[in-house]
This record gives sequence, C-alpha cells and structure tokens, in this order.
Amino acid sequence: MRVSNQSSLEKFTHYYLIQEALEKHPDSTAQMYRPEKNKPFVKRSFRQTADRMMAVSLGLSELGMQPGDKIGLIADVGPDWLPVCWGICGIGGVDVPRGTDATAGDLTYIFEHAECQIIFLETRAVYDKIGAQIGSFSGLKTIIFYQTTDLPDIAGIRVMTLDELIASGQAVSDGAAKYRQLGQAVAEDDLATIIYTSGTTGAPKGVMHTQKSLTWEIDQAIKGIHVPKNGVTMGFLPPWHIAERLIEGVAWHTITATAFTSVPTLAKDLQEAQPTFLLSVPRVWESFYNKVFDGVKKASPVAQKLFGFARWSAYTWSIQKDVLLGRKYYLARQNLIVSGVRKLGALVALNFLFVPNLIAQLILGKVRKALGGRVEFAISGAGALPEHIDRFFYSVGIPILETYGMTETVGVTCRRDKPRTVVGTVGKPFQGTQIKLIDEQGNEVTEPNQKGVAWHFGPHIMKGYYKNPEKTAEVLKDGWLNSGDILVYTNHGELKFAGRAKDTIVLFGGENVEPQPIEDTLSQSAYIQQVVVVGQDQKTLAALIVPNKEAVLAELGAASPGDDIQAWRDNKAVQQLFKQEIKSRVSAEAGFKSFEKVTAFDLLDKEFQIGDELTQTLKVKRNVVLEKYADRIKALYQ
Repeated sequence: MRVSNQSSLEKFTHYYLIQEALEKHPDSTAQMYRPEKNKPFVKRSFRQTADRMMAVSLGLSELGMQPGDKIGLIADVGPDWLPVCWGICGIGGVDVPRGTDATAGDLTYIFEHAECQIIFLETRAVYDKIGAQIGSFSGLKTIIFYQTTDLPDIAGIRVMTLDELIASGQAVSDGAAKYRQLGQAVAEDDLATIIYTSGTTGAPKGVMHTQKSLTWEIDQAIKGIHVPKNGVTMGFLPPWHIAERLIEGVAWHTITATAFTSVPTLAKDLQEAQPTFLLSVPRVWESFYNKVFDGVKKASPVAQKLFGFARWSAYTWSIQKDVLLGRKYYLARQNLIVSGVRKLGALVALNFLFVPNLIAQLILGKVRKALGGRVEFAISGAGALPEHIDRFFYSVGIPILETYGMTETVGVTCRRDKPRTVVGTVGKPFQGTQIKLIDEQGNEVTEPNQKGVAWHFGPHIMKGYYKNPEKTAEVLKDGWLNSGDILVYTNHGELKFAGRAKDTIVLFGGENVEPQPIEDTLSQSAYIQQVVVVGQDQKTLAALIVPNKEAVLAELGAASPGDDIQAWRDNKAVQQLFKQEIKSRVSAEAGFKSFEKVTAFDLLDKEFQIGDELTQTLKVKRNVVLEKYADRIKALYQ
C-alpha cells in the first residue's frame, strides 16, 4: 500500500529509500570525491554506493548487531559517511553520530549514555582522545576505524577497519536475500538515530528520530521545488548535524550527485563540480558576500563605480518586481489602495530599470560564475540569514530558499517556495506540517507582526530526548513541539524569524529585546566581523564586537593606531568610527525602538572559533560568550 502525500516510497524506512534509487536510476552519479588532495573527482554511481551500504549492513549483522542496537558514528563529511550511516539504519540499527572534533568529554558522555556496542571512528586521533576511558564503556564490543594502519590493541574489544567490515559483508552467502529480509523487517516507528545536541547548556540531549520521521522529511521537505535530474550539490557541512544529513538524503532521493569538499577548498571545487543547487549556513553565505565586496574594493575606481551601478540596478529591480508580483513582505496588513499605488509605482520603476538591469546582470554574472555557473537555487538553514545578503543573491539570479526548523524537526518545518520566493522570510510550513505561534499570555497569534513562540507539529517531530523524560515533557505536549523560537507572521502569512525566547534580553526597565535583529543589522557594517549584543538586567544595551581589522585600517589610513586591538580601545579615531556605525545602523530611522539602541561597545581581539564560541554550524553560543567575557561586559556598565 502506498503511503499518504503521494510518496514514491512503499514504506518510510531507509531500506526502501535506498532501494528506490536502485530501481529508478542505478547508474546515475550519486557521489563525487577526491581520493587524495588535488586529485580529480572520482564518481560513484547509486548502485556502487548502495552496494557499499549493503556490505556495511551485512558486515554489522555478522558482528551480531541487532535491530535497536546503538552504533557510535564519529566521522566528518565525506563519501563514506552516508554508506555507513544508512548501512546502520537500513537494517534497523540506531546511529549515534558526532564529528571528529568533538571533545573527549562529549564523546565519553555520548558513548556511555547511549550504551554503544559498536563504534565507528574516522581517525586514530579520535581514539586517542578517549582511549583511557574505553574500558569503562559498558557493552562496547567493537571499534571500526575508517582510515588508519595503526590499530590499537584493546583487551576484550575487537578492532577492525571499515574495509575489513565491508569485505566481511560482501562475503556473506546469499547476501542480497539476507539484506532484503533484514531491511524489509524494519518498521516505520523503529528508532533510527540519536543526535546529541552540542551541549552548550548542560549535558547534551539525545534527540531521537524514527525511520519515518527522517525519511518522511527527506521525501517531503523539497516537494514542489524543481530539482534538475542528474544535478550536483556540494557536501561540506558536518554530517552529524541535521542539515547536512538531510541534504544528502534529499540528493539521494532526487537523483542528485553530492560532491564532497571542505570550506577551505569550496571555491575551487565549485568550479569543477558546477553544482545545480547548494545548501549552506548563513555564515558561509556571509563569507561569499564579503569576498565579492572585498574583491570590489581592490578593483579600479571605474570598476568600483560600475559594480555600484550594477548592484543598485539589480537590487532595486528585484525589490520593485517583488512589489509588482505581490512577493514583498510587510509586517502589517495592506490597504488595497496603498497596495495598488505601490504596484503602479513599481511598474513605472521596472520600465525605467529594464535596460539598466540587463546591463547589471551581465556585470554581476561573475558572482554566479564564482558559484560554478549552474546554481538554480540555494538553501540556507541553521540560523537566520541577514536580509541584505539574502536580497543581494536573489537580485543576481540566485534565489536562496531559507528554511526554518531544528534538530528536533529533522531540520525543516518551513521553507520558501520557488518561484514565489519571499526574501526576508522563512516561508510557510510545507505540506503535512503545521506551526502555531503562542504569545506570552498563552494565546495563539494570528495577526502580522505579533510575536509568538513557534510550536511545530507533523510526522517529522522527534520521538523525544533519549533517557530524558523530564526534558521531553518540557517541550512536547500532545504532539506539538515547543521550539523556543520567536516568529512573526507577514501580511501574506509567511513566517519571519524574530529571535530566541531564551536569548531575549530583559532590560532593567522591563523591556524585552531580541538581540538577533540588532546583531544582523550591525553585522552589515564592513568594519564589524562578529557581534554579540548584551544587556541583561542593565538600563541599556551594549555590544561585544570582533572588528574587521583590514577594513578599519584601510578606512583610517594615517590615523590608524596599528593592528593592536588593545590600542584601539583608547584611540579616538577608532572609537568614533564604531560609534558612528552603531548610531547610524541601530536608529529610529532603521526601525529600532529607543530602548533597542546600543550605548556602549567593546572590541575583542580574538575571532570567535568553532568549538569555543561557535557551534559547528557557525552560530554563536551566546551563553559561552557571556561567561567568557563576563568581566569585559561588567566593565561596560561601570
């Protein structure tokens, strides 16, 4: 029997997701990777990749893995992550993933809490972090290394390589029949993964997802958006994070090859792989954006003026086109007369800008070429995308379909549509999911620009937190998940991110302030690389700023105090520059209230780092920053 929502899957399990690809397009390219640095891409077909998944499944079965067994998977992005992950899930195992940069404390906690019987480790270096604790992991029987010739000798624990596991699976007599039997026995409601959160506030929580919640999301999340067959996307985010896991699943389901790369080699690999769609996090889109403008600054004065003209023309054209087509959002219901006047004005502007926009697209074509030249659309998730960056890429012909969700919802509940892309919003809940906004009084919000906490509902909602019924009960009620995210409706019913309930700053006078919109605005400054707004229980807001040294030095010229940030704190020219930037951007004219203005700031001499102040998806760990710079924050208010 076919399932609802016109799915092509017989059953929402990983086994049937794997088999679907083999039935429809076995010889298309599923993966592209470099076997060694600077070597050409090697291609794996869907059949070859699925064979590798089956061999992993059978190898694990030979080791005695039973449905429901927890299997640690500590590895980074690359071509073997999906075969191992789906090799585990395909026959009912439960993968427990994390990246190789996880701390020894996190790994130890995860392995003990999940009671992993088998652990995959990508490198010997990961083992060295936890080697001293191995003997304390109850139930651990086997460690499988991706790549190392230096296998440790561990009393009472079997140690082998991934190649050895695959070879044992390939040697199973009548393996295809056994694999089919094991795969078809897996039920939709069986547990498939436990994804532990980053643990920035207390012990990590293990998010439980079933076979159905994961594969249903893969099947539904991008439905209705044209994905070119035999296209290419890039894999470079941490695969234990739900965003990369989801996009690799979507690629498999839509006959799209995943070309594996890394952030340092992304620019080069984009040219060779020529992706047709991309997924990334806001910080990476910001990096692309900054590279474009850094390049412009180094160009001749004439080239700079041409770029400025092109940017203005394309930017303005895209806004007026959205006004005319009813795609520009407003945070209030629109009067029909006012709306009509705006559309008439937009039509006049588009006629005036028709030729300038054509010229602009020729000039700005270099931006599209920098992303490989074939990108039809992009996806952004795991954080709010600054609207000026969003609009810029949209104006040059690369619409970014911003999504909204969390690990507990397999990454996505809302996404923008294409071609009806509404810049500045996260779109609407996709088919089969729901969101309701609840205000501070417990009432459901229905009008535009009224803030409420988002509650999610649908088949993609997590089963709960592993071995943590108290935390589960705090966020799950009657099937609805309390996200803790604050959203608002637009005039057309799209949703717009407005902050995190737990990030809300309550000032001394009782005013509630969401710091993210202020931070997004300040981060548009060429002189500000990273920023965190603070002010809990204070009279006014302040900001911790990581400056863009190059931009500041270039601006000040002879008045520059040098590159020592310590000296910047007492330099009048530097202080005036940042005061002016903050004042001009966080102002009443820009839509900010008087209590949202930033009255003090401090300059930090160290960029925020992954594993310290940043998560793997480059989001700021606000609590870590507040604790680390507590003395500096205190000094701002003295």
